[in-house]
Amino acid sequence: MRKIFLIQLILLLSFLFSECSDLNESECLQYPQYCEWNDTANLCTEIGGGGSGGGSADGPYDFATITESDGLRNGPLYRDGVLYYPLDGNPPYKNIVLSPGFGGNSSSMSSWGAFFASHGFIAMTVGPNDEIMDSHYQRGEGLIDGTETIIQENSRLGSPVYGLIDENNFTVSGYSMGGGASHDAALIAQENGLDYVKAVVSLNPTVLFEDCDLCPADTYEGEVYCICLVPELIAHSLPSLIFAGEIEINELEAYAGLLGQDIYANLPDEIPKILFEGANSGHGFAELSNAEVSDKILSFMNYFILNDDDYCESLQEIPSSASQYLYNIECQQIANGDINGDFTVNIQDVILMINLVLSSTYDSQADINVDGTIDVLDVVQLVNSILN
Repeated sequence: MRKIFLIQLILLLSFLFSECSDLNESECLQYPQYCEWNDTANLCTEIGGGGSGGGSADGPYDFATITESDGLRNGPLYRDGVLYYPLDGNPPYKNIVLSPGFGGNSSSMSSWGAFFASHGFIAMTVGPNDEIMDSHYQRGEGLIDGTETIIQENSRLGSPVYGLIDENNFTVSGYSMGGGASHDAALIAQENGLDYVKAVVSLNPTVLFEDCDLCPADTYEGEVYCICLVPELIAHSLPSLIFAGEIEINELEAYAGLLGQDIYANLPDEIPKILFEGANSGHGFAELSNAEVSDKILSFMNYFILNDDDYCESLQEIPSSASQYLYNIECQQIANGDINGDFTVNIQDVILMINLVLSSTYDSQADINVDGTIDVLDVVQLVNSILN
């Protein structure tokens, strides 16, 4: 009996220091309270989602992880990358790379990695090479290096996501220093022509830009510093979703003028940008997921990354938990008769409408007289509207 107990204890300890994804099928079945075997992915996954990300993984998809021990590239500009991927989503997958705050490593962003994977995105969390000394810019470089790792995973034989990745669509993100680093990554991408980086999601970001031509000089212990935030220093062109806390400045007085509200104000007015300031909230407002933060992120990703115009108006809705909600996004209304959704009603729409009539297919945009059918009367009315 004692021998059996010791074997069970050894097995349990072995499990506690591993992930479900480390187990083969027979080992996986020994822990039904924690793990389940996914036949489609040929992988052992955690109950309730398959990753190691925590409670915010509330999306419709199961997910799993790939680590460096599984063959994931070890990028030189970050440390301990972990890739989260949907098991049953709709490839090719769009991608997001996330960086933690000061003192944090890649596991600090695990709940967000799980969240995005459970909603059908590939998400990679990366840590700085030095959690204390790495600058915002170095963390931004780490985010860009993370995109390279995901691209290489798309062509790595044996990778669970081999051939399933959209190499032309990446979002950069992070919390606190990582959130500020996402804007550095946007600038790095712009400077290097990396147009596959499409958007920024920054969670309670802080930034540090030093430029003695644009910033006033200050002295500390004999050293001269020129740190500020002005439009010239953050002039990237990527759509940006920014979260901040209403009373965040009380916790981060040293970052006065360098927080999310200031980033929004200094970003170019011609790029789409949103500021969600949490009422009575501090620096941790968006560190972890909550319902309204998650909803805005998903609407942002669906609109700007998945190109679903139906989410535009939801981005304009003011959350109940916001002390301030600012945006410069304008939603174009699709006119009745604009069947191809190009915001112009012309002969192309007439041709599409005729095809709908011939195929007896219904489309509400083509039902000009709103009688529940598409027929020659709708065609005549559409032609008249174009001529007039």
